[in-house]
Amino acid sequence: MPSSSDHPIRWRSRPALGVAGCFALGIGGAHVASGVGFWTWVGIAAGAALVTVASVGWARRRLVSLGSLAATLGLGIALTALGGAWLSAWQQLPADHIAHLAARTTFPIELTGTVADHPVEAERGVRFTLTADSAAPAETYLPVQGNVQVALWQPRDEEVPRIDYSGLQAGDRVRVLGTLRPLAPRRNPADFDYGAYLARRGIHATLAGYDSTALAVIGSEAGLQDRIANAVRAHTRHALQTHVRADEPRAVLSALLLADRSRIDRETRATFAATGLMHLLAISGLHVLLVGMALYGLLKPVLHRLGWSWRRVEVVRAAVTLAVLGLYVVATGAPPSAVRALVMATLLIVGAATERAPNTLNALGVAALALLMVRPTFLFDVGFQLSFAAVGAIVTLVPVFEGGIPAWWTAGRARRWVTGMTLVSLAATLGTMPVLLFHFGRVPLAGLVLNLAAIPATTVTLAGGLFTVLFGGWAAPLADLAGASAEVGATVLFWVSRAGAEWLAWSNVGGYVQSGWYLGAMTLGLLALAFGLRPRVRWRLVAAAGCLAAFGVWQPVWTGDAQPDLEVVFFDVGQGDAALLSLPNGRHLLVDAGVRDPYTDAGARTLLSHLRRHGINRLDAVVVTHPHADHFGGLPALLREIEIGQVVHNGQPYGSHLYAETFGLMDSLGVRNHTVVGGDSLALDPAVHLQVLAPDIAPHLGAEANDGSVVLKVTYGGTSFLLTGDAEHAAETDLVAQYGDLLRSDVVKVGHHGSRTSSTPALVERVIGDGAPLAVVSVAKRNVHGLPDAEVLDRWQDAGATVLQTWAEGAVWLRSDGQRVERVAWR
Repeated sequence: MPSSSDHPIRWRSRPALGVAGCFALGIGGAHVASGVGFWTWVGIAAGAALVTVASVGWARRRLVSLGSLAATLGLGIALTALGGAWLSAWQQLPADHIAHLAARTTFPIELTGTVADHPVEAERGVRFTLTADSAAPAETYLPVQGNVQVALWQPRDEEVPRIDYSGLQAGDRVRVLGTLRPLAPRRNPADFDYGAYLARRGIHATLAGYDSTALAVIGSEAGLQDRIANAVRAHTRHALQTHVRADEPRAVLSALLLADRSRIDRETRATFAATGLMHLLAISGLHVLLVGMALYGLLKPVLHRLGWSWRRVEVVRAAVTLAVLGLYVVATGAPPSAVRALVMATLLIVGAATERAPNTLNALGVAALALLMVRPTFLFDVGFQLSFAAVGAIVTLVPVFEGGIPAWWTAGRARRWVTGMTLVSLAATLGTMPVLLFHFGRVPLAGLVLNLAAIPATTVTLAGGLFTVLFGGWAAPLADLAGASAEVGATVLFWVSRAGAEWLAWSNVGGYVQSGWYLGAMTLGLLALAFGLRPRVRWRLVAAAGCLAAFGVWQPVWTGDAQPDLEVVFFDVGQGDAALLSLPNGRHLLVDAGVRDPYTDAGARTLLSHLRRHGINRLDAVVVTHPHADHFGGLPALLREIEIGQVVHNGQPYGSHLYAETFGLMDSLGVRNHTVVGGDSLALDPAVHLQVLAPDIAPHLGAEANDGSVVLKVTYGGTSFLLTGDAEHAAETDLVAQYGDLLRSDVVKVGHHGSRTSSTPALVERVIGDGAPLAVVSVAKRNVHGLPDAEVLDRWQDAGATVLQTWAEGAVWLRSDGQRVERVAWR
């Protein structure tokens, strides 16, 4: 629990918090204003520093002046500018950086360097960060620098022996052979931006290797820290493998002790996330508290029995505790939350040993500043944001909550414990709510209840795991006993998470909050709550929060976003099709649902993410143009997760397991489905004409599926979109014959992924007319069919169309106001 000195909030007594806040503000400002250079930030900092010095001198010469205020503002601006300068300098890459080579390399390359982190093994291969120092393109060695994420894949052929990467460790000197690529941008608006994620960690290229020749270990450059961490990790893995019998508890212990969650299956992780218990599987302040503070408390009576002086006892137990904590953080790979907890624990323990009152908020500021000085992009890391938001909220809000609880309620140890745990969980939930709603669109309130059982279970699991590691190798019976206790704790933890997912799923608060106005209002609201004992400040913060919320409400009005529009998103689903139409009246139509194969499911991976990100809980209709897996493979995932009003298709029976699964799901869920033919229309919005142009009749079983594609003409005001599915020559010939110039459109989805079997000259001529439409090709960069065909692309371009390929552009997002069509910039 925080010390009594932490409340009420007095910023002057916490200078590190103010310094860290200004520094972080500068980093955020430099991220937004990316065009401002390093020397500009330095100039601002120097100017502000001069103002600060002059203001201090002015204030000293006068009894009453505004010099102190000016000095404070100047210092704040100087610190903010230094944060901007630091981010700008950190992001500048030297001429020999590996990122530049990756941008111009199109062939396999050999890199030499050092393994910079602990490799993560998975079923399909191993992944690690390589600090490269030389590259060999075309048998010529070049000096390079920078970090590369290396992924070495296991052979897909089951008859080929698996490659053993278990001996690879941090600090190993290696040569890797593979395909070097620059960081890829995200492909769809709601996709996780993995390239940006790597860049924030100082990784600016990727390399993929695919066979046993991809890796050669040529030595070791492991320093003392790496050697200790490698030895601890190897011993921990061996102890867990030997003394923990069940797979699931062993996987949890790997997460708790080694920060390795790769052995926890996706379903289990989703369950923990849905119940607000995911923080228990990530190395955080809770785990550092359990490991370090428990040891710190236990050492005191033990050392006092030796007859030592108070000072000696405090120094020794502080040193031992910090050494163990440091070893634990290093062994886990030093994630931001663990480093934050270690820095705070160090300051608090040293403060206690030197008889100085610990100040939790000031320690929090020192920890933030230390991390941002090491890597300024930590600021944009979700784990960093959650960790600091949770601790800050606990420190500031818990005392306020405690003040409102009558004394009789906390009478007795059990009541005090339950009350304290509940208040801490409530404060952490409120503090992290803006971060969770921004990044994940969900706040699981079930954790308020489940933490009462889950945290003790985690404590038992972690303690059992630690004793298993401690006794493993020399006291097997004790290690077995400890392993058994860890299994019991993990079993209870799993039961709590699964029971919570089953019984308390209704308690999740959902909806992404992307508006800066609303996020600012929520943050000010939390500050108002923290200043609950200072009414004047509290009501000013409440008023400011209300103003920001009002701005957020009215922003769509003054920016024009409140006007009804037709929006069409052509998703990048690889070698498949999927387009979402958001109609002016708020209804939604999905045309095709992308591909599903053994490696990906466009419905679960791409479409559901987009729908949830944009608050779309219902699809009023789904059009399946034809029954090929690359066009409706994602539909089963959608049927299982969201409400679908109706499914429209061409009526062609098809003999595939996917087809049977999809129609079986529709039947069991009561989803209406019906066949459409040319001349039909879909009545979803009176302002939008959704006309079916083809097929003329429902194709029979065994007929060519592509030529039976449902072709849609979407008209809104004076703009139109033509969606052709995989219609080929025969179908296009019929379209031209029946509709002629009515095919003229502002946007066309090019048929059959740009194959030469589609896009006949006659159709291209009719679609373009005298206009200059956008021609969208939904296609993967690498596909076995070699699509799109160059002659098709040339045909559209020569006729005046602007060709947009999803493999190159990512998702193509278009908006029509009824008069013109414009692209929406989403990256």
